[in-house]
Amino acid sequence: MKAEDLEKLKEMNDHDLLLELVKSQKEDAMGQKITAIATVSMFAVITIALMIVVPKAVITLNKVQDMIVTTKTAVEQTQTLVQSANSSLAGIDEMIANVDRLVTSNNESLNEAMGNFNNVDFEGLNNAIRDLESVVEPLANLLGTGRQ
Repeated sequence: MKAEDLEKLKEMNDHDLLLELVKSQKEDAMGQKITAIATVSMFAVITIALMIVVPKAVITLNKVQDMIVTTKTAVEQTQTLVQSANSSLAGIDEMIANVDRLVTSNNESLNEAMGNFNNVDFEGLNNAIRDLESVVEPLANLLGTGRQ
């Protein structure tokens, strides 16, 4: 309180002081009513806001949880796919190694066969065929089945 207000109160008699006290209490009561109304109003607004926001938050959290489950499933499927691809690649590497061994083996066999073919004495073979023909032709003529 100000010094002037204190001076006024000292000059008042009991009746005036009592009236001043009642007036002050009425003002305080009015302020308390306004504070109570404001508090109840804020409580109502917050309650209504929570009634609107909480269900939406719960729905959003459920959707997020569903998305997490879906993402987890997709990650597991991707991991399975990657493992399958890795095993396929390992199989392809093994298959390529087998094909390489087969080609090498066939190449060796082909080289050996070509070497054997090149080692054939065609001149000697032709001479042996002519010799056989010269022996078989008189025999065929004798039996009557010779060349006509």
